[in-house]
Amino acid sequence: MGRLVIPKTYVQDISAPLIFLAGPIKSAPIWQDEAVDFLLTQNPDLFVASPRFGIRDKIEKYIISGEKDYFSRARAWERHYLDIASKTGAILFWLPEEAEHSCQKPYAAMTRIELGQWMMNYKHDNSVRFCIGSEDKFPGLGPIKYDLSIDAPDKKIFSSLEETCTEAVRLACQK
Repeated sequence: MGRLVIPKTYVQDISAPLIFLAGPIKSAPIWQDEAVDFLLTQNPDLFVASPRFGIRDKIEKYIISGEKDYFSRARAWERHYLDIASKTGAILFWLPEEAEHSCQKPYAAMTRIELGQWMMNYKHDNSVRFCIGSEDKFPGLGPIKYDLSIDAPDKKIFSSLEETCTEAVRLACQK
């Protein structure tokens, strides 16, 4: 059965490809649960790291144990598993439409930073493994498409979460 790593949990032995779910959380739909279920149904040997806090019924069966609170903050956890996924699995960026607007924080601010970082990493080292998918209504998708065409012209933006998950599995399982 698949293995899901949840925030702040350290798993020492990542013995199969890891897919990191990168994308908005605050004000976004709970897309991560759908991705976890799809990925681990496609390939039950994978590890998946999801930064969304909370344990919901749909994903509880996949959660693996590890050292709790190993990381000083959630961001340290994210960076650790992003690095692993970029080399031995894949980073899956999903850019959904905003589900509910909040004026307190720009939508997907950290996702945009991370996507820019990984596009530049890929520009300088095309062994970096990542894929992108988005709904057309993601705000600011035009500039992302443009930058991708310059920095990672061989990458495409998939139009569904399922297509993006399929590409992440392909990248993660390549030799």
